[in-house]
Amino acid sequence: MKKKIGIVGLGYIGQTISDAINEEKIDAEVRATYDIDEKKMQKIKAESPLVRLMSHATDFQDCDIVVECATQKVVEELFDAIVESGKYFIPMSIGAFITLPALYSKYLELDETKKSKILLPSGAIGGFDCIETINLEGVKSAKLITRKPNSVFINHEYIISHKIELDDDSPTTIFEGNARLAASSFPRSINVAARLALSTLGPEETLVEIIADPTISQNIHMIKIESTVGAYSFKFANNPSPTNPKTSWLAALSAIHTIKKI
Repeated sequence: MKKKIGIVGLGYIGQTISDAINEEKIDAEVRATYDIDEKKMQKIKAESPLVRLMSHATDFQDCDIVVECATQKVVEELFDAIVESGKYFIPMSIGAFITLPALYSKYLELDETKKSKILLPSGAIGGFDCIETINLEGVKSAKLITRKPNSVFINHEYIISHKIELDDDSPTTIFEGNARLAASSFPRSINVAARLALSTLGPEETLVEIIADPTISQNIHMIKIESTVGAYSFKFANNPSPTNPKTSWLAALSAIHTIKKI
């Protein structure tokens, strides 16, 4: 029996998931979709006439799996209803779990049966089989260093409010702090910080550095971990998605991979 998918948020990632299903790359069907942009919903409806247009984000009763591709606020809106329903939940805006303290507490307090239905995609990074194995003995330090092209940060609210001037010739460090502050300051482009924090030291102790680099065209993430087990470095040089340079192509593929594993 095909999996019945509900997609909340029809930007690049949501559209990519829908396309993968239509192209039969996933043994599933898009049962229902939701987006605040009515034009995006009508586009999906035109491509797949049997898809139901959801009246609100929690209108997912006929779906087996709900994939959030919208915002951190939508994750919070969906969470209680998802847990009560017992359906699988794939949140792409993972930053919500560490920027919203009440949601973070709810997530940590879930019993293992309920937590197992919340599947955190790896997003634009990976190596979590190794990272979570290391964490069995404890992680001493964990840091994410993210480099993205200057164009990603032009007119960004954080850059403007902090009066940061980007250099046209050399890299500029625009943020240094913990994962909670990173995910709050860059809610759409640094969900990888939250994913790493949830698998290591948590939002306060996981460190993040963000660099605007005019010399690159990829989104580059470096993970550095120190542990009693050893010292580890991971590097991911991702091509940006074809339509949204703030999002790595790999992030959308990780959502597809997560669906396929269910």
